[in-house]
Amino acid sequence: MRIPEKRLLEWWEAPGIEGREAFDEEIVYLNNRAESLTLPRWAVRVRDLMPRLGFEPCAHRFFDGLEQVMSMIGTGKPGPRLGGCGDVPLAVHLRLQALGREFLAWAAGKEAEELGPLLGKRTPARLEAARAVGQALVTFGQGWVATDAVLEAWAEQAAHALTRSIVDGDEAPLPKLLRHACAYNVLFNVRRLAQAIGEERPPEVRVCQEALAELPALAPERLEQLWVVLQALARWLNHEAPQDAVQAHLHALLGERDPVREWLVASLYKSLKLWQVHIDRLLGQRHKLVSLI
Repeated sequence: MRIPEKRLLEWWEAPGIEGREAFDEEIVYLNNRAESLTLPRWAVRVRDLMPRLGFEPCAHRFFDGLEQVMSMIGTGKPGPRLGGCGDVPLAVHLRLQALGREFLAWAAGKEAEELGPLLGKRTPARLEAARAVGQALVTFGQGWVATDAVLEAWAEQAAHALTRSIVDGDEAPLPKLLRHACAYNVLFNVRRLAQAIGEERPPEVRVCQEALAELPALAPERLEQLWVVLQALARWLNHEAPQDAVQAHLHALLGERDPVREWLVASLYKSLKLWQVHIDRLLGQRHKLVSLI
């Protein structure tokens, strides 16, 4: 199967990289290999499921989706993949709903064990803001039509500036938080909302690139997991035996070596390498990464 050149190039556009600067020698090498191989359709479909914009390390289930992609390489069978933009696990939906009920309970004068200490003393502005947040979180599981209706209603009827600062506009903290509920730090963002309400100040939430920048503080294990996968892929590409049971598991997922799988694993390594470089830039770090050439 011949892949159109434009599609090959555009797929590599990377977050944090200006335009054609993404197309370095390694990508040219991978594209040339793709042109020289007779790629089966399944291989192109699997390549298109690899981590690029819309399937990013900030997602809740990024590593589940990554393991699925490695399994698809091994089996030669593309399929649905977890961890994409907008993929909110059931457990997170339930947790957001529970937190929404706690906001509403606090606003009704009841005990709120988790959020009460953050919300502080009940005042008219805090009570209204807590009701707005609570109703939106409880409604979120019903979908965006219902959630938008709640947000718009509060933006129109809010009596306090604090509530309007939370709900009014696409970039307001609460719509932004819910639009990026797929981010690993969504529950931290909810706590930030509660803290800001308790201090009666406009809240701030962190999503996407800002969420990646706070990985060391909130989820350092995700940085370690990314590095583990990169090391395992590099050893597979270099025909090196796995160093431990985790690498052995990942190598087993990748399956028997052949030219198509070598291209796929190299493409996966490069896509993750671009993310590692991007995260290193955000954090002021540098990892030693294997060259594909």
